[in-house]
Formats: sequence, C-alpha cells, structure tokens
Amino acid sequence: MATSIFQENFPAVAGLQFAADTAAFIIGLDLHAKTTAICVVDPHIPEKPIFQRKRLPNTELLTVLNRFAGKKVIACEAAFGWHVLQDALAEVAAVTFIPLDARKTSAWIKSSGIKNDAIDAQVLCHACIHGGIRSLAVYAQSKTAREGSKLARYREHLVRCRSAIKNHIRSFERDYGANPFTGEIPEKSSLASFIDLDFKKALLESNERIAHIETLMKAMSKSDPIISLLQTIPGIGPITAFALRHKIDVIHRFKDASHLSSYLGFGVRERQSGDTLVKGKIAKTGDPLLRKLLIQGAQVIRFSRSDIVSLYFPSLGQAALMKNRKHANKVVVALARKNLTLVYHLWKRQMPFNLEIYKARRQEALTVGATISATPMCLSSSAAELDPTLVR
Repeated sequence: MATSIFQENFPAVAGLQFAADTAAFIIGLDLHAKTTAICVVDPHIPEKPIFQRKRLPNTELLTVLNRFAGKKVIACEAAFGWHVLQDALAEVAAVTFIPLDARKTSAWIKSSGIKNDAIDAQVLCHACIHGGIRSLAVYAQSKTAREGSKLARYREHLVRCRSAIKNHIRSFERDYGANPFTGEIPEKSSLASFIDLDFKKALLESNERIAHIETLMKAMSKSDPIISLLQTIPGIGPITAFALRHKIDVIHRFKDASHLSSYLGFGVRERQSGDTLVKGKIAKTGDPLLRKLLIQGAQVIRFSRSDIVSLYFPSLGQAALMKNRKHANKVVVALARKNLTLVYHLWKRQMPFNLEIYKARRQEALTVGATISATPMCLSSSAAELDPTLVR
C-alpha cells in the first residue's frame, strides 16, 4: 500500500513482525508451478540456513514443513499461486503465513546482480528477521473479498471482449455495408454471411453473460450495507462500489485517506535531490481496474455535474479553465482522488454522503476563513481573544 519502503503497509504488520521475532523457524519460499525453492533459517543463527533446497517438488512441501516442530513463519512473494499456498498451509500446525510485496522484494534481490531461486528464498528469510515485514507484508484478503474481486475483474474482461466484437462488427459493416461513394450495397458471399451472423451471435452472448454477472453482483450487494453507503457518493455507481468493497475488504487496514489513495495508485510521484523537488504524475500502482472505474466516474461528474466540480475545487473547476483538455484531465484525476477520500471517511464513520450538508459545511469553512483573514492580528492576541466563536 505505502509508496515507500520506510512506511508500514497496514497496521496489522506489527503483529506479523512480532510473530517473526518470536518464531523458532523462519522459512522463505520461492513459488513455481511444479517446484518450490525453500530456505529454513534459525532466527538466532541467520547466517547459515539449516535446510535449503533449490527445487523441492510441490507435492513434498507440506511434508518437509512438518519436520520443523514449533512456531514457524513462512514468507513468500505475493505472486501467482500464493492464495493456493495459504489454503494448503491450513493443514500445518503453528504457522504464520506472510505474503510479501513482489515488486519491492524483486528490486531488492536484483540490486545485487545475482538472482536465482535459492537466493530469492534466503532473502525472504532475512527480510523477516531484520524487520522488513513492516514495509513488505501484503494484506491477505478474506475469501469472500477475493471472490468478489475476481467477479469484478471477470466482468471487466467480458466488457473488453464485447468492445472488441463491436469493433469487428463496425469494420465488417464498413466493408459490406452501403458504399459511401456510390450508395450500392455489395453482395455477401456465403463465408461473409457466416462471419456476419457469428459476430452478431457472439455479441448477443456477451451481452447475456455480462447481464448475468451484473445481476449476480446486484444480488450480492443487497445484503452489504457498505456498498449502498458508497453509492451515495457522486461518481460511484453499483459496479465501482462493488469493486471497492471487495478490493478494500477492511477499511481499518488503512491509516488515513492518503494511504488509500496511494494503495490505488493516486499518490503523486516525487523526486528530490538537495533543494530540488520534482512532483510528477500519479504513481499508477495498485489495481488498474479500480483506478479506471474511479476515473470513469469522475468523467461523468465533469460532464454532467459541473456544480460538484466547482464545489470541490472552486479555483480549478472554473468553466474557462475546464475548456483546456489537459487541465480538465488533471481535475478528473483530482475528482477520483477526492472520491477515494470520501470513501475512506464515510466507510470508517458508517455515514452516507449528503451533498447538501457538504455544501453547508464548505460554505461555513469559507466564511470562517474570510473572517480570519479580515481580522487584524497582533503578537499579543490569541485566536480566542480575537474571535471566541472560532474556537470549538
């Protein structure tokens, strides 16, 4: 979640690090389709592994793990197949399973210039021993949240396939429709007629499958008050609310709204050296589907609710400025990030969004700000002495 290796990814990492500090064995696993590289380290003597195999068959992994009696911490990269390993480890006693951020660990391993499976597994052990869990551990979703996220991604896959089919149909109609220059309609061969019919059949099937998935998502959303709460935010519809609910899973794993924005890739890139600080575009880390859905919702607000844009951003949302496409795109990204901030606070407080209350509070804040700026300040006066109503 965090953009820096010096920040905690989520509050529960303190408990995971404590488990590693008190474990009898630290086990690093580098997962592959048929084999696994394993390294077992005693935390008190971390320099020399007590057991190491470069290609251990996956069918023998649980048997090997059961040889080590006592508390065990098992770490692997949060890459393909780690959920399956998590389910399999339910049969092993006294295990704390910790998936680590694959991007950060890979960059760490590659920096030495030597990368192989044995080193990968050993580095994971040393990351756990030397306090790396705090910034490397990845939150493990519940089974329900994981399945909901898969359903949202599957719907997105079908939507992309449907778009591809529509593009093929447009191309076909351009070649076999009315000639734009003569107006004549060319005669279709039997093969062309088959292709045309099959395209239309594929489009119909895609629409039916997407409709079925959306019906299923709607049925799942009825029993979840969080999804209904998120839909009160302008720009967040049923699909976006469903995807957010199952991707985030537990809102309390984020310290604040900025961490949630960073988790979904809306954190701003920074590069600093000495007195020079360069801020670039958003980082675009995290789930691309959620980022896409949030941007789409922000685009709807931009075109249909200009009053909300000017309410959120009085200076940036001016009509004259929004005519510039580049500026408008920046405002759209800001709108998406604003919606994430609202998601965090409303979800945490279990309160629906009320636009009228938000307008009243914004107007009150502007009035108070104008009062402060108009009040003469002196070195010996406190804010309470100048205007007691400002102290609450």
